[in-house]
Amino acid sequence: MSLRLLTAADFRRLPWQNGRGTTLELVRHDDATDALLWRLSIADVVEPGPFSPLPGIDRVITLIDGDGFDLDFGGAQPGLALRPFEPLAFSGDWRTTATAVHGPSRDFNVMTARGKLSAEVEVAGTELPPAELAYVYAARGGVTVTAGDRTVRAEAGELIECRGSEPIRVEADEPATVLAVRLCRVDGAPMPGK
Repeated sequence: MSLRLLTAADFRRLPWQNGRGTTLELVRHDDATDALLWRLSIADVVEPGPFSPLPGIDRVITLIDGDGFDLDFGGAQPGLALRPFEPLAFSGDWRTTATAVHGPSRDFNVMTARGKLSAEVEVAGTELPPAELAYVYAARGGVTVTAGDRTVRAEAGELIECRGSEPIRVEADEPATVLAVRLCRVDGAPMPGK
């Protein structure tokens, strides 16, 4: 089992495709042709506006700070209000817009290449089932992750990458504020290396 701590030194800030803000990219992995396989990131939403179009990408967004905003999916499905720590899956193909912004908000984003990978995002409990590749994000407070004889501690805003097939124990300073992301290949092939 491999546990790796990712901190601010590993992250990078990038402009949105639509030019209306920036994203803090926590981790990204591309395939051999430089096409996105998966990405985890944090974005600040401070005003209404369109999301960048991401054809062929599946998304899961989770409000982690602030009062949130309403989402309109251009008729692809009914609009709704994003609620704290309730992951919401949608297609990057949809014409998505943040409509009513109820105050400055921050969200956690998971993007995966449709047909190649799938992502499950949830508020972490005390134990995660085995996964070939998982990430544990400390949205507030710190978190300690243990797998086998390995233990890693992350502070708020940091990420732990977990590779292997052992169960993962999670101890959060502030329960219900730690997100777990499990990634798997749709074709069952092994996940690419880091």
